[in-house]
Amino acid sequence: MGRHRQVMLDLFLWVVALFLAYVFGKQGLAKFSDTSGWAQAFRLWHFPVWFRILVGAAETAAALLLLTRRTASGGAMVIIVIMIGAMGTHVWWHHPGQVTSEVFPLLLATLVAVGRRKSFLLRRQAVTVP
Repeated sequence: MGRHRQVMLDLFLWVVALFLAYVFGKQGLAKFSDTSGWAQAFRLWHFPVWFRILVGAAETAAALLLLTRRTASGGAMVIIVIMIGAMGTHVWWHHPGQVTSEVFPLLLATLVAVGRRKSFLLRRQAVTVP
């Protein structure tokens, strides 16, 4: 891959990762408030308070993980799991039309997870035998 193309891909992945970090950092923190719209939504979906807090903590952690190249893929994978769970919640409560709000972040997180997979912290390094 040419150097210019590699730089453009890297820039694109940073823009997507920063956008996701902003969205999920903000929404993750909002889930800690008992008066937020998220608190009302989780009650409507019959989820316990601890689950809302757990989701908020996971989203906030994912946002932080997206801020470094070595952990961005892990943060994106956390977002993928959360978005699939959110889609399942909408389907379970007979609102499948609402899954569209999770499709875009799911797509963006997938791009980051795949694009940063070679830099991922937990990736095994190839061992060369002399």
